[in-house]
Amino acid sequence: MTRRSLILAIVVVVVIAGGMISGVFADSIQRALALPATTARPMQQNTPTAGQGTAKAPTRAAISGQMLANDTFQRQNQALWGTASDGYAWLGDANTTQAFSIVGNVGQIANAQGNFDAVLGPVKNNVEVIANGSVSTFNGKTNLGVVVRWVDLNNWYKAHLDGTRLQVLKRVNGAAPTQLVSVPFAAQAGVFYTLRFRAVGAILFAKAWPSGTPEPAQWLTTATDTTLTSGKMGIRVVIQNGTTIKVNAFISTTASSTM
Repeated sequence: MTRRSLILAIVVVVVIAGGMISGVFADSIQRALALPATTARPMQQNTPTAGQGTAKAPTRAAISGQMLANDTFQRQNQALWGTASDGYAWLGDANTTQAFSIVGNVGQIANAQGNFDAVLGPVKNNVEVIANGSVSTFNGKTNLGVVVRWVDLNNWYKAHLDGTRLQVLKRVNGAAPTQLVSVPFAAQAGVFYTLRFRAVGAILFAKAWPSGTPEPAQWLTTATDTTLTSGKMGIRVVIQNGTTIKVNAFISTTASSTM
């Protein structure tokens, strides 16, 4: 047999063998080729929306320090604010004045005119309060505020939104409230905002932003005052007839000067 004939014979054998093997494994090869490619599934992100909806309560990750008071208002409709999520009863007007109620898992203040207080938590010195709330109508005489170092109706520090400003006030010994600091803040009627108010030593820190949007990295305003050194914390509002104020989250913790 010539060299050329030998090579030709080998090629023929290889081709025949290859055909036999492909026939045996054809189904397996076809199934393997038909398998879908594996792709990474993107992580779901819950992006909150600012505006008319009721924003959820701040998460524990958004705050620091020891929890002092907490209410998410997740309870049946009722007159007054009753017992908060942390098991303690609201004090002040919240459990004595019919302007206060729970409606649709939201704390509501309505059908009244004047100043009203809702107090929750122990007496402390260095604290922080975070609250989500809305006002149905800003008319220059209505505001939504939170208080720290609240001793009684005549002694407190308050940060509030009145539609055009974020203000920090103090009241001492029953005198007229004194403005410590004020910065422009255009709050819209019916929109939920988050108020964050901290007292550490003689310094008061305040910020506000539309609930469900990123929190400002910096405090919007600070003030210094040495008059009041400790007290309770809570919510203080000024309301007019025909106006409804809603609160769907309230948290208070201890605070330090490190944040």
